[in-house]
Amino acid sequence: MRERLAANQTLPALAEALTRQRVTDARAELIAIVHELYDTLARNRHGITLLDRSARDHPELAALWFEGARGGVMAMLTQYLENRMRRKLLRSAPDVAVAARLLLETLVFWAVHRHWDPHPQPVEEAVARETVIQFIVNALVPE
Repeated sequence: MRERLAANQTLPALAEALTRQRVTDARAELIAIVHELYDTLARNRHGITLLDRSARDHPELAALWFEGARGGVMAMLTQYLENRMRRKLLRSAPDVAVAARLLLETLVFWAVHRHWDPHPQPVEEAVARETVIQFIVNALVPE
């Protein structure tokens, strides 16, 4: 399980952004990161749903999933937003960790959970993906 989570947690666009000192296009950088996150979540939606549901009954799995894999992505995303907000490349938020969680949970709903919604909104996958990505990017990138 650890190996599978580690393999699916590689987020090159986010990892590269965390090491980048000079940002020439904050919008393009954020688009790449949000696309990458959405696509990773969508590709792994069955496993994510299984882990979310199974973690309640298995504390060792919960620690691996919530504190390890998901927590690691949250930490990276928070660090990224903190850096770009401090540098005024993204709009500020009262609480950067809350902003990171909002971003991630929005992606999780549209890429993962909406597929099991008992009363789903009919929308094509590509339309949902692009709408969510555009909404997040427009909310964070200043004019």
